[in-house]
Amino acid sequence: MQQLMLNGSAFAYEARWVDNAQGSLLFVHGSGGDHHVWEGQMQQLPQHFSGVAIDLPGHAASAGPILASIDAGARLLSELPALLNLPRPLWLVGHSMGAAMAISAALDYERQFDGLILIGAGSRLRVLPAILEALRAGKLDPAFLRVSFSPATPAAIFKKELIAFQQVTAAVLYNDFTACDHFDRSADVARIKLPTLVTVGEDDKLTPLNYAQQLQDHIAGSQLIVIPQAGHYVMLEKPDEVNQAIAAFVGSANR
Repeated sequence: MQQLMLNGSAFAYEARWVDNAQGSLLFVHGSGGDHHVWEGQMQQLPQHFSGVAIDLPGHAASAGPILASIDAGARLLSELPALLNLPRPLWLVGHSMGAAMAISAALDYERQFDGLILIGAGSRLRVLPAILEALRAGKLDPAFLRVSFSPATPAAIFKKELIAFQQVTAAVLYNDFTACDHFDRSADVARIKLPTLVTVGEDDKLTPLNYAQQLQDHIAGSQLIVIPQAGHYVMLEKPDEVNQAIAAFVGSANR
């Protein structure tokens, strides 16, 4: 992991740089996550591309206060291209909450980015009130994670993520899920002009297929990839398929 000082706190990220890069990808995790969810993608970046996977403030190795809103996350993302000297074209890759931040960044800071890759995404992300109430009371039920994965996903993949999930506090998840619950750019997504790839697991119950289809319907020229036998954590469940989709999309956009 590497670090830089951001607003007086240590900000952590994993980077893979290539000489004379023809572009870069900036990976943003979802609620309660960190950079590790992108291991499969960082190990198989598109040819001639650099990659950076971040820990959002207050998550894993990044210090500082947790971001209180999706808009605050989008503002942070807009600062990173210059701070990290990321080669253009720059593709913003977000999962779930990270995808919400990417959507807001594309709308509010469009000039900083050249394309979007949205995984397990929606233009709004409502959370069940019962889940928020439990988290606010400090109750964290790891069984919640099980529905995030496809029934077809090997148990070893789920168990590895469960170990990571159990290290996250209820307070962090409450903050992240509350930020998601307040997020709604459904009236705005049609203004997105950046090339956009929308990827979803066929068995995703948290951001189901119709969420992805709505994004495709409203973002002009966007492409939708549905990956069978995968759930909300499609990049962990089917890394090769996700990597192939990313490489094909950025490759075609760069031609």
